[in-house]
Amino acid sequence: MKKTILINLILFILSFNVWAQPIQLKTDELSLNISSSGQITTMMNPKTGKNYLAIGEKAPLLKIQTGQEWEEPALAAFNNKSGIITLSFAISKVSAEIKVIQKTTHLVFELIHLNAKNEVNAVIWGPYPTIIGKTIGEVIGVVRDGEYAIGLQALNVKTIGGVLKNSEGADYSRGSVAVSQPYGSSLQAFSLDRSKDRKITVWNQYPNMPVKAIANETTIGSKIALFGCPENQVLARIGAIELAEGLPHPLINGLWHKQSPETGRAYMISDFDEGNIDSLLNYAKQADLMSVYHEGPFQSWGHFVLNPASFPHGNAGMKICVEKASKKGIRIGLHTLSNFINTNDPYVTPVPDKRLALTGSSLLTENITSAVTEITVESDEYFKNIKPSTLHAVQIGEEIIRFREVTSVRPYKLLDCQRGAYGTKALAHEKGTAVGMMMDYPYNTLFTDFSLQQEIAGNLGRFFTETGVSQMDFDGHEGCLSSGEGDYGMQAFAEKVFKDTGHTLVNGTSRSSHYYWHICHYWNWGEPWYGGFRESQGDFRLENQPFLERNYMPNMLGWFLLSSTTTSEDIEWMMARAAGYHAGFALVARYKNLQKNPNTAQLLTLIKLWQEAYKKKIFSADQLARLKNPENDFHLEQNNQGWQLYPFKKFKFEHAKQVLQPGQPTFSEWQLVNSNEEQPLNFTLTFMGKEGVIRNLWIELDGYFKLELPGEYEAGNSIVCNGTTIKIYNSKGGFKKEMALKQVIPTLKPGKHTIKFDCEFPDDNELTNRFIIKTISSPEIIQSK
Repeated sequence: MKKTILINLILFILSFNVWAQPIQLKTDELSLNISSSGQITTMMNPKTGKNYLAIGEKAPLLKIQTGQEWEEPALAAFNNKSGIITLSFAISKVSAEIKVIQKTTHLVFELIHLNAKNEVNAVIWGPYPTIIGKTIGEVIGVVRDGEYAIGLQALNVKTIGGVLKNSEGADYSRGSVAVSQPYGSSLQAFSLDRSKDRKITVWNQYPNMPVKAIANETTIGSKIALFGCPENQVLARIGAIELAEGLPHPLINGLWHKQSPETGRAYMISDFDEGNIDSLLNYAKQADLMSVYHEGPFQSWGHFVLNPASFPHGNAGMKICVEKASKKGIRIGLHTLSNFINTNDPYVTPVPDKRLALTGSSLLTENITSAVTEITVESDEYFKNIKPSTLHAVQIGEEIIRFREVTSVRPYKLLDCQRGAYGTKALAHEKGTAVGMMMDYPYNTLFTDFSLQQEIAGNLGRFFTETGVSQMDFDGHEGCLSSGEGDYGMQAFAEKVFKDTGHTLVNGTSRSSHYYWHICHYWNWGEPWYGGFRESQGDFRLENQPFLERNYMPNMLGWFLLSSTTTSEDIEWMMARAAGYHAGFALVARYKNLQKNPNTAQLLTLIKLWQEAYKKKIFSADQLARLKNPENDFHLEQNNQGWQLYPFKKFKFEHAKQVLQPGQPTFSEWQLVNSNEEQPLNFTLTFMGKEGVIRNLWIELDGYFKLELPGEYEAGNSIVCNGTTIKIYNSKGGFKKEMALKQVIPTLKPGKHTIKFDCEFPDDNELTNRFIIKTISSPEIIQSK
């Protein structure tokens, strides 16, 4: 008896020692200690001995969710032979096994077993608190302090880098893998059990939406890597992790795309077809652009059948375009909207696919014929959520029906039903048949469940492989939220397209996300539709640059529209920003505009010239800083003596309505000094304000020359003078007309000048006239490096 007690006591002590021992893990440049309670206690650089863990903050290796409750581990034990950490959770009685692999470059943690996996709804890796707060790469999951960096990488699609913010696992911010904290930063990732049917709020606007199970998609297999390294080695370290762990690792001409000079290059968005492709390729070549990217080649999204008007030979015709481009060293790209489905696509008409996204359904409470226009349903729950819907469409079997609204009291009726919508057939339906509310978008499109989403990704992959098209944007990537699978849905869609395409697929996105970072080549935000060439989303474009830089993405300026009236001044303004940030961009240049603009050849030559300059890194730090500033204008030339960068000096004045005594002059008078050579009078006059008009302007130079501009001008309009012509533009920078001049405008000689300006204000709207004169300065000579 005493001997049995002694043996049990020894076994207990040995067991206690196993659980009580701290766990020590390390790479060459990161040392991690985990306590016997499953908390990380040090995140150390072993070469300096500095601990980067934020002391006093909880740092669980893994948390689990059972029901609605989150739980941290109570005990942790490490089997050094098997490399398995066992975490025990006291409240739920769950135990988790985590496989650990210690490599010279990084640590790998994989959840390989849960003793009660059906009870665990979600797991969170971390959060891991660090004292690093200088640079937070919120998408890439890397924090750095100028010398040292710590990073977290999700190693598969089921592991979502970021904060778990809702039941669908969607992060509507730009990224939260790394988050700024009062103590520095935190790193985190999560995984959800998607193997059961759920009812959750989807896309922040579809409450209680049924989401079908994905077979065997539990939290088992969730996997991350942790690493530390010198800051200047982060990108190379991530590349090594990709290769070691089987992450996407795209190459361009044999070089990892994150380190390729081809990544982030400027490209042309246009409307090529089988007939004009040669001309557009020549235009792209003149500007040294990476690709010609079609803005809308398909007659419908979903099956991705090319528009026969542009591609009468279908995929074979597109393949010929690709082959022609390839001979010139140019890619062919195209635009689509991820999993958006047009209502004329075969997934919708004449028989709608059963996997189209439904926000929820109810049952018919009576038989209906193919002609009735009021349909009675058991519940109004999903049909009354009409605000996010633009199509007001429901699916009953093989019929789509549109309705005006649902009644608010029983019996609930869908009113004013339009039967057999979108080419489907009006049918009779029996009592008890499901009526599903369809999810749609204002582009006259429908969405997918997860199964159909992945099929559409496969359609894209096959199309690219068959035609050789090698560029796309996952525009509308957030449409994959329709599956109810949050960020997992977006990552899985992109990975499927990537894997199913048989060649390099240069791609961008409308949303930033962690796992997709490994697949994508650029994030290019900023559209040209909302204002003038310089104004449209201008602040947004520039604010993006530090975001791109801290997440190891190439600088991109967004889209710019080359119209039939775009000037060299506009192009050089854009290219100065591109040079300052060493940034790519998209030039929206449609065939007709390229043909109609009289300066097309000059504009494309300027684009090529500026790109050559900043690729050669000819600009000094001071010049780069000035080039970044959108208030600055420049002109660039090159000759046998080298490069000449001509800065412009701007003189800014304003004139507003004044209330003065009758007869007192209302004009404004301004002074300026031209310290440069004699040159044409170059000015821009913009009428600042939301609404209203001004009339009958005049400008007087040096008390002897008066330029009269009669007529009425609306708020937002601009008058642009280059010294010889005067042009009028609307509030979005669109050309309106050119004004005929009755007299020659004098040049602006060196020295002091006086400008007078006045106009009529016919109403009480507050308009301000912003008057800017530009003078070109002597060149800054730059020798080629």
